Amino acid sequence: MKKLFLAAVLSAVIFLPAISLAESTHVIDTPTTGMLDYGAYDLNFRLFSAGGILTRLDFGVFKMVNLGFGWELRNLIGTNAVTVAPPGLDIKVRPFAGDMVLPSLAIGYDGQGNFYDKDKQEFAQKEKGIYMVLGREVFFPGLEAHLGANINDFKSGNVLGFASSIYNIEDKFFFLAEYDNFSTFDTARFNAGVKFFIVENLSVDLAVRDIAAAGRSSERVININYTGRF
Repeated sequence: MKKLFLAAVLSAVIFLPAISLAESTHVIDTPTTGMLDYGAYDLNFRLFSAGGILTRLDFGVFKMVNLGFGWELRNLIGTNAVTVAPPGLDIKVRPFAGDMVLPSLAIGYDGQGNFYDKDKQEFAQKEKGIYMVLGREVFFPGLEAHLGANINDFKSGNVLGFASSIYNIEDKFFFLAEYDNFSTFDTARFNAGVKFFIVENLSVDLAVRDIAAAGRSSERVININYTGRF
């Protein structure tokens, strides 16, 4: 299933004509080419395992530039000592918004990983680092596909990859799917979920990460997302 999903996204991003779509800046773990408008902000809270919460705040600082940060706290709920990760910087630039022939293009840096290990002083699931992503609407209205590559370890120089899709139903309900880290199959993750809007600017995601991974348990997460404007 993961290979079929990856092949479908790859062919769609490369060969099908681009059409604009209501933009999402992230799927679950992976970035898209979507951008916040100038003067807009996006506040996201992820509730995850081990009583953790990951807060992300992004701003539309220029027309083609978004800037933000993330901050992870683990064991916030419970009796264990709280683990506080260092804040992670997030910056995205979209030099090309796409047209009827070519997909949109965004490049950026995301320093926010998952499950910070205080002893090793690094994230167990590493941050994206420097990335590039292509995106477009494919097959039929409301279905968006993205394909990207990233480097998060400059000592090894390994290039990783990710692919994702979002199916938008009347801007109220979204199906989410992504295949992350597929360049290294031992750490590759297949994630899926749904997004629905409670009110116009407030949405909730229910997602499962690391589905059907050999030797690893899947993780259920909840994302609460609010978008506003200054």
